[in-house]
Amino acid sequence: MKKNVLFALAQPHYQKMFHPVDLERIGRACQVLPVQPPDQADRAYLLRHVGPADIVISSWGTAPLDEQVMAQASHLQLLAHAGGTIKPFVSDALWDRNVRVTSAAAALAFGVAEFCLGLMLTASKRAFWAGLATRQGQWTESLEAFGGPQEIYQQNIGVIGASHVGRHLVRLLQNFTCNVLLYDPYCTAEQAEALGAMKVQTLEELFSQCTVVSLNAPLTGQTRGMIRAEHFKLLPPGALFINTARSPIVDEVQMIQALRTGRFVACIDVTEPEPPPPDHPLRHLPNVWLTPHEAGAVAQNLQRIGTFVADEIEAFAAGKPLHYPVTREQLAIVG
Repeated sequence: MKKNVLFALAQPHYQKMFHPVDLERIGRACQVLPVQPPDQADRAYLLRHVGPADIVISSWGTAPLDEQVMAQASHLQLLAHAGGTIKPFVSDALWDRNVRVTSAAAALAFGVAEFCLGLMLTASKRAFWAGLATRQGQWTESLEAFGGPQEIYQQNIGVIGASHVGRHLVRLLQNFTCNVLLYDPYCTAEQAEALGAMKVQTLEELFSQCTVVSLNAPLTGQTRGMIRAEHFKLLPPGALFINTARSPIVDEVQMIQALRTGRFVACIDVTEPEPPPPDHPLRHLPNVWLTPHEAGAVAQNLQRIGTFVADEIEAFAAGKPLHYPVTREQLAIVG
């Protein structure tokens, strides 16, 4: 008998994420419950429809599968999350029932890693700042902004976090003649070498040796506030710092103070809160390129999420191992 699937995500997410090909795949593997994805996948929606579901597909905005919801979810076996972190959506009641969980964080990682690589290639050359200056009548003299242009050729490139994003970024950097340094306490030197990077033991070692540093770690109790003023002081003049991870990993006040020296440039895609107020310094510092949290979940990359969810559901329905399972024990170290 086919397993029942409930799409418990808002209609806009459903339309953007699930290509007809992937919907057909899910429909072949399982029985999709005849319930239209709602405008809002709130608790009331879950309580009304979760009862017969063996598989629930959640996403951003879905209500948590808390004790009250799980009391109704008597058949639930798999939570397939069409998004990144699953922390806001799971509960002890879910884990105690041995419901399996999977996340599409790896799908988002492709877009984020590619975005990071693009920033490395363009911001190092001061292309953003030069482009703005040409509108004001300048030309090649604008390239000398904040220490002048740099290439990543034969440079040390630092990656913080062997996350899905960090690992894919390291793989992308293998196409360039550069040295990749990786900081992650949970990644061994052998694992880093297999990825194509050299593991460093401390953040201080990474910041002092790299002309580009990309933050790709998850936000956990251990990583909150771990990037501070002393790290930015170690950056070589003209270096580039990129944050597409989470803003609270960095002490923002100390980072802004460091940026005001003009010693380095930063590309920041995440803030706390989002959006930042109009007078926020990151909107106005001349050596900052601020983007609106666009690195991963935009445009065609959203359909990659749907493909990953379909892959997981096909595997689960066939009794095969999940590609990207998330366990209760992993919650302390994943985003």
